[in-house]
Amino acid sequence: MHGDDGLPSTRWQYQLTQVESLSERERQVFSLLGAGLSNRAIAVRLRVTERTVKAHVASILAKLKVESRLQVGLVAQAHLLMYEGTVPNRPDMTDN
Repeated sequence: MHGDDGLPSTRWQYQLTQVESLSERERQVFSLLGAGLSNRAIAVRLRVTERTVKAHVASILAKLKVESRLQVGLVAQAHLLMYEGTVPNRPDMTDN
C-alpha cells in the first residue's frame, strides 16, 4: 500500500480528500477507528453511547464512500501518515 516514496499509494486518494468533510466529532471517531478502537471503547473515550458512535461510523462510511470500518481504519492510517506525521500528539510528552 506504499509507493516508492514510502507514502501510502493513491488507492485511498478520493477518501483522503473527503476527510475534510467530516465534522469535528466524526474526525475524532475516524481517528479512534484508525487506532483500532471498538465502538464500545470509542463510546467510553468520547463519553457518548455506542448508538451515537454507530451513527457517526455510518456517517463516516457514507462520506468517505467505503464499505467497512476496516476501510475507514486504513484511510485513517493513510491520513495519519500523509498529513499528520507518525508521532502522536500526546499531552504527556513535553518538548525538551
